[in-house]
Amino acid sequence: MKRTLFTLLLFIVCFMPIRLWAQEIAVTERGDTVFLYANGTWSYYNEGMQTGQSTIEIRMNDQPHTKPEKSIKKISGLNDAYEVWYDEKKWKRVPPGELNPEADIALKFMDGDAYAMVIYEEVEIPAANLSQIAIDNAANVAPDIKMIDREYRVVNNDTLVWMRMDGTANGIKIAYYSYYFSNTKGAIQFHTFTGQNLMDKYKEELENLLDGLIIPK
Repeated sequence: MKRTLFTLLLFIVCFMPIRLWAQEIAVTERGDTVFLYANGTWSYYNEGMQTGQSTIEIRMNDQPHTKPEKSIKKISGLNDAYEVWYDEKKWKRVPPGELNPEADIALKFMDGDAYAMVIYEEVEIPAANLSQIAIDNAANVAPDIKMIDREYRVVNNDTLVWMRMDGTANGIKIAYYSYYFSNTKGAIQFHTFTGQNLMDKYKEELENLLDGLIIPK
């Protein structure tokens, strides 16, 4: 399949497997979650979280978000950890590897340059920390990346983090609208993205897609 320059760039820019402060997460044969450092040392996950970041202050948006009525097509995520409901008249599924080799699912807006993907990890990470990790990762390829806005939202009765980021890579200005959620089944990054000049045009479509995220009980 022929890719546009924009989708090729998104493949490069979009988020890598979760990396925390130049560390990687791994699970040992005994089931312990650990951080692996570049110098070959390691520490237990809880210790790393205690020394890594201070409490992240994020405001709360009390307005509830619910799945749109026209979002009647369902995708079940890995380990049944989440579901994405979408309007199949506006979005189509694409092979996840076209956007990111670590993506679980991926979609493209049929009538323009807007995209979406979910990256899922089995490790539980607080959503606030998860959103900060996303900023740190994106800065590796878009050094001017910045958080435009961030808040807690209640989406289909679950509290998660919403964040917008803007950045530039290879001269292309990209905007991200994303949800971040985590529980005992793992961590979910649900990213939608388009050009910064197109955000006003596609904002409603991106938010409708994001609001189709449902966490099975």
